[in-house]
Amino acid sequence: MSSSWRNKDEEPEDEENEEVVDNESKWSSSRDSVLFVIDCSPAMLQPDKEGEIPFKTAIKCAGAVLMNKIVATETDLVGIVLYGTAKSKNSNNFENIYVLQDLEEPNVHKILQLDSIENDSFNFNEEIGTSNGKYTLGEMFWTATNLFGASAQNVGFKRVFLFTNEDDPHRGDIGLRSASKVRAKDLQEFGIIIDLFDIDKPGENFDRTLFYQDLLLQHGEDDEDAGTQQEKSTANLGELLARVQRKEHKRRVAGYLPLKLAPGLEIGVKTFNLVISQGKGPHRNVYTMGDTVREVQTVTTYICADTTQFLMSSDLKYYWDFGRTKVVFTKDEVAAMKTFGPPGFALIGFKPKSAIHMHHNIEHALFLYPDEKSYKGSTAAFASLLTAMAELDKVAICSFTARANTTTRLVALVPQLEIRGPDFQIQPPGFQVYPLPWGDDIRSMPMQSEYTPPTDLVDAAKAIISKLNMKKGFNPLNYENPTLQKHYKVLQATALDRPDTDIEDKTLPKTEQMHLRAGEYIRHFKETADTIDLPEPPATPTATVSSKRTTQSQSQLQGSPSKRQNTGTGDAKEMLEDMWIKYQSGHMNKATVAQMKDFLASVNIQGQGKKADLISQVEAYFDQEQT
Repeated sequence: MSSSWRNKDEEPEDEENEEVVDNESKWSSSRDSVLFVIDCSPAMLQPDKEGEIPFKTAIKCAGAVLMNKIVATETDLVGIVLYGTAKSKNSNNFENIYVLQDLEEPNVHKILQLDSIENDSFNFNEEIGTSNGKYTLGEMFWTATNLFGASAQNVGFKRVFLFTNEDDPHRGDIGLRSASKVRAKDLQEFGIIIDLFDIDKPGENFDRTLFYQDLLLQHGEDDEDAGTQQEKSTANLGELLARVQRKEHKRRVAGYLPLKLAPGLEIGVKTFNLVISQGKGPHRNVYTMGDTVREVQTVTTYICADTTQFLMSSDLKYYWDFGRTKVVFTKDEVAAMKTFGPPGFALIGFKPKSAIHMHHNIEHALFLYPDEKSYKGSTAAFASLLTAMAELDKVAICSFTARANTTTRLVALVPQLEIRGPDFQIQPPGFQVYPLPWGDDIRSMPMQSEYTPPTDLVDAAKAIISKLNMKKGFNPLNYENPTLQKHYKVLQATALDRPDTDIEDKTLPKTEQMHLRAGEYIRHFKETADTIDLPEPPATPTATVSSKRTTQSQSQLQGSPSKRQNTGTGDAKEMLEDMWIKYQSGHMNKATVAQMKDFLASVNIQGQGKKADLISQVEAYFDQEQT
């Protein structure tokens, strides 16, 4: 996110930008494309002090990205280009450039190919080889441009991941150095971003100022990685892989929406969903009886239970029970009931920041940022509003409709000012959007403190807590979801024909360590508790509910048919009262089939048929009793 709003406001814009841009036209494709460009010079093939070969380290990073893409986002495009090779393979017949994998969707064969290079089952020296440092970096950028241009897929963002440990290529050749910069500029004009993953040589740090500082172009104003901290070079596989994973995921805009500040005054904003729950993804049904595995196309049809005729979508209606009456609505009427206006934010008023409490934050927040492309002047208005609210220590209360046909809710816009470090941005400016609860969602919980434990028991409990306290604190990033990890392991093992391996479940408590640290204190706590006379436990919730239900039943059954049915046992009477309550409230569908059959048998009626038939028999019985 840009750290300078004022500079963008001063840039000249065309008159046509004054018009409102259609939001639908601004949505970019969800597909991404990443091209790995790996240096194959002799220095990249020599092991470092730790025995790791930089070239294989880059191959491992590419394999990890392919593995992640094939599981999470299989429609993304990934390609691999090697330069500085002895053999050549590219559409332009450039020397010392080898296109190992075209820019295509990842598959199992591509992953196995990288695995064969990593474990030396693929003879790299004979099949590809190295050119001993002979290559032309400009021709490599040209090849990358052609690969992106030849792809017929519509992609959202394009990036080149460049892996090398040579910080001064084409040393002494001004012509080749100038040509490389020109080709790198061509990449930027096509919207392609170059990310350099520089690797240190043994005993020598990578120096970007020698060549790559001028070659690496500035990010565009829409790139969310602009202004972030420049990462240091490394030769460690774990650190390099972490850098690749950070660069691989791009922050996408969740929505382009208007912010209505007053009647006739709107500015453009865009929302970012910074936190999202990771899931397994939907499963797909496949047909395996033929020669190839084919995906099943699911078709749903509706049949009328009375006429056995097929129903069209226009024939279907929705209803809600209201006073034992089915209130019918059409699909459009149901959608209209959920909509209170067009998508966007509408300012209602301002509150002191102290009015927003911690328990009001019921969901994760969104992040709000100005969108100059929708309305001209949005950035300046957004910046003025943000600064004024921060100075006055206020929050804005708005109504928020995320999309069409979605429920409107209240949100609080909490200002967040920019925080910068020496050379990078620590915190971007914008608004944190906190969804607020409704009045019905907030309930007062009665606090009962009828019993105060003795001091000895409290001290014994404090000793246990002090011994089992995590000194470094709890960091959720250290704990992976074991269910997801097991799911991914099984998928990888099945697809790559590998043996299934168990995963380490870090969420399980370390019982042995806990016993060594706090075993004596736990025994002391138990011994102390045994010597104290504890109060009797309160009544179980079941007994409380049963008592309330009986009281409610007696209050509702004044003059009801139960007064004429006093000849049965206590269980039959209670069964009659329960069924009468369901009948009176219109909740007969909550009764189980077994309950209705037992009730009908208690009143000498033989219950037969499905659940709907049993409900009709019970309702007919009570209707007859009331007449």
